[in-house]
Amino acid sequence: MNIGTQVILAVSIAVGAMSDGAALQSRDQREPVPAAPCSTDSGYRRLSFWVGDWTVFDSTGKRYASQRVRDAVDGCALTVEWNGGGNNQGLSLFGFDARSKTWRQMYVSNQIPRPTGVILRQSDPEYTGPGVRFISMVTPPPGVTRSRITIAPEAGGVLQLFEDSHDDGKTWAAQFKAVHRPAQ
Repeated sequence: MNIGTQVILAVSIAVGAMSDGAALQSRDQREPVPAAPCSTDSGYRRLSFWVGDWTVFDSTGKRYASQRVRDAVDGCALTVEWNGGGNNQGLSLFGFDARSKTWRQMYVSNQIPRPTGVILRQSDPEYTGPGVRFISMVTPPPGVTRSRITIAPEAGGVLQLFEDSHDDGKTWAAQFKAVHRPAQ
């Protein structure tokens, strides 16, 4: 097949695809589109207070980072971009699993506290406070430090509390308290 024939064939396929798409589009415009199930299930909205652009301060009140939190996939997920300055970056994808009624998080960082690759967390089923508490998806063996992160609304912003346990979860100590205020 010569180049001219290939071009004619490609244009014909493209025109056909566009007309099929137009037919689908006009059909979609006539039929009401149902609301995304995520917008009607309160489980998906447990972190909706966090959506926005934030300036993050440490417990001493010093500016620590900026964070951008966005609804994604019709409210079925959240994306979180972390920028701590000095090329210190992180990215999270949060989603609610309606089957198990748990939140899941995948986090990737290039610095904090070291390049981590991927961290997988899930919501803590024992936590009943505001917001969501996240724990490792894999329970560490006895004697290994456990970590948890609680994300909760607080007056004028959001609290992100990082805690560690060195006694298999019997006691917890705060390691870092991040206070989020709306970015100016």
